[in-house]
Amino acid sequence: SKLAQQLTATETNLTERAAVQETKLRETADRAGESLQAIDVADQRLNGLDLRLGEVRARASSAEILADLATGAARDVEARLSQRLTNRNRHRLLDTKFVYFDSGQTEIRSQDVNELEDVAKALTADPNATLELQGFADSRGSDRYNRELSRERVEAVMRYLVQRHGIELRQLRAIPMGKEALGAGEKASPEALARARRVDIRLLAPWSSWEDAQSQIAPTAPAQTVTVIPAPRGPATISALPVQAEPMQPPQPARIDGPPRGRLLEFLKTIRPKELGGEE
Repeated sequence: SKLAQQLTATETNLTERAAVQETKLRETADRAGESLQAIDVADQRLNGLDLRLGEVRARASSAEILADLATGAARDVEARLSQRLTNRNRHRLLDTKFVYFDSGQTEIRSQDVNELEDVAKALTADPNATLELQGFADSRGSDRYNRELSRERVEAVMRYLVQRHGIELRQLRAIPMGKEALGAGEKASPEALARARRVDIRLLAPWSSWEDAQSQIAPTAPAQTVTVIPAPRGPATISALPVQAEPMQPPQPARIDGPPRGRLLEFLKTIRPKELGGEE
């Protein structure tokens, strides 16, 4: 009948429409699933970014700490260098030794060789150490003669150190002092005159290298700041000598057993630093 046909058509139409809606729902569900997957991927990426951000922050913190340490180290180095530059011309007196001479002579005596050997070891151990060599003569004779005599005594010590041990000239400073006047009320006894015929050897080290020098040099005298050292009151053994003027013959160069004199010794003979104050 006609009614049955209408019902069948309506049912068919509804079925088709339901199928279309079902298809749309499935497509929507698929898209929702894809969106959920995309959200999961994005969430994973965000987690990865959080981890990387944490690593970056940790690295930045470490870099900041390292930068602070480097800055502190640089400041410490700068302060040390500044202190070294400040102290480069300041020296510390490590030891003082004395070499004595016979009347009118410039030869190194055998009993004084050990003193020079100790000094040479100290200079070899510390390249920054220097020697201040002050030469003296006794109060007899002219000023000019005694100045030359004291200079040649200093040069005798220098030749010994350079020739025997290869000490560099930059480590040696010669200061001829000439005659040493007797003290107030002191008589010109053989002992007093013998004490004046000497070279004072002052071992110095820069303040900036003092810590290094301490580990390599064992001075026999306590370290102290550089001050004027008074004349010694006497060598270990001084034989009694008649009181007479030192011979007035021209001073002779020091005679040292060792390699033959060469150009270096000739150069040493010409040393006349302006600060020495000797006459030409």
